[in-house]
Amino acid sequence: MLETDVAQKLKTVKERVEYILENYPEARNDDFYLYLIYVRLFEPKLSGYIKYIPFNLVKTATRFETIRRCRQKLQEQGQYLPTDPKILRKRRKLAEIYRKVMPRL
Repeated sequence: MLETDVAQKLKTVKERVEYILENYPEARNDDFYLYLIYVRLFEPKLSGYIKYIPFNLVKTATRFETIRRCRQKLQEQGQYLPTDPKILRKRRKLAEIYRKVMPRL
């Protein structure tokens, strides 16, 4: 775990990300791994739940973006919609904007 004095010196997200990229070179290749390390080191409420995961295990797991896209496709079909009305409105608004900007192929 990160030393407390080092964690206190790194106040901004940019400083923290730079620290991770410098000290965890594998995080330079994978945003999800970068996120995991960030949460583990700098989010005290969550850090106890995320133990160190070696990058070679992370890179064999199903990609975060694949899972997000699958959720998106299901919700586009009207299945498993968000339970938070604010999220639902936001996603519908974005979908409408994309429909106006992007012509159907």
